[in-house]
Amino acid sequence: MRVLHVLDAACARPTDYARRTQALLTALRAQGVQTVHLSAAAACDADSQDAWPHHAWHLYRTPAPRAPLWLPRSGPDLANSAALALRLRRIARLTRPDLIHVHAPSAHASAAWPVARLGRLPLVVDADRRAAGSGIRPLERFACARADALAAPSIEMRAALRASGIHPRRIAILPPAADVMAAPGCGARPSDMDMLDAPLLAYAGDLDTPAGIGLLLAALHDLRRKRRTLRLLVAGGGAGIDALETRIAAAGLNGYVRVTGLLAGRRTADVLARADIAVFPALAGSGTLMPSRHLLNAMAQGCAVVASDIPCHRDLLVHGHSGMLFAAGSRQALADVLAQLLDERYRLRPLGQAAARCIAATHNWTSAAAAYRRLYESVLADVRDGRRGC
Repeated sequence: MRVLHVLDAACARPTDYARRTQALLTALRAQGVQTVHLSAAAACDADSQDAWPHHAWHLYRTPAPRAPLWLPRSGPDLANSAALALRLRRIARLTRPDLIHVHAPSAHASAAWPVARLGRLPLVVDADRRAAGSGIRPLERFACARADALAAPSIEMRAALRASGIHPRRIAILPPAADVMAAPGCGARPSDMDMLDAPLLAYAGDLDTPAGIGLLLAALHDLRRKRRTLRLLVAGGGAGIDALETRIAAAGLNGYVRVTGLLAGRRTADVLARADIAVFPALAGSGTLMPSRHLLNAMAQGCAVVASDIPCHRDLLVHGHSGMLFAAGSRQALADVLAQLLDERYRLRPLGQAAARCIAATHNWTSAAAAYRRLYESVLADVRDGRRGC
């Protein structure tokens, strides 16, 4: 089986996207899937550093088109899509794949679908938050709705895609993989247990209100009335960092909350591994359709996890076994569950070990590649049997 993978231009730069993509491709190749790689056109201001493993795999690139300055704002996007479609058609003729797989972002599906139709090739598209949102462009929605299969990372994403008008038979759930290797035997280390006189909480993710960072700061303020040495490490940055620093000062938490700024995924995972408890307090209705990779990485490293009980967290965590859930949006519920774990520190190691076993069993790159391979095989079988859905 030969699969032509359509990738974002970030695959050739030292990004988390590139590391995740290369990990999946490595696992697919280990399972006997031949892979061909095509990247979309890179922006003019893109980082020139090249992180693609050219010694192992060839990467076909799409030259950046020269869009006239008089085109409207959407002009460059349309020009990039047209350039990708032309390049994809040439590469498909050259390499003769059995199937085309469009990786995130799903916007590239608008370029891949006409090529797949003209070449009579099955099309698999990775569905992202954009595909399930109301701001998706008509051409992208059209292409996603007519792909042979969409790969959704969670049940919630599938429901959102169904609500957007995409036939449910075309949607397969493929759980995301953690970026770090799961270690089922790990957990809170003895040295960490000795440090619980000055316990450390950690949060990683966005700094906006829906992510629940304000709720976490409020719960920390309540907890510090009895636990004066409790600290919080926030791994995040971006536009909201100034507002967060202001909020920290207003709550009187200066010196007890540290904000790292933007970090690469692996460095963020290292931050989470140093914490006694990793907290993921996303609010209900925040639009979180899949568990964050930071949550998966924390579990893989054996962290004791506390998370809000939004649907994607309930699907991943078993309350009291592989993590602790609290009522989303409830300051008191979050403070109570954190206080319970801080008082019953012997529970941290079993929670972390169960979380790591969960990730090792179902959220690794070998499992992800096997799920994609089965999806490819089912789509190709439908084509052979005349049951193609597009």
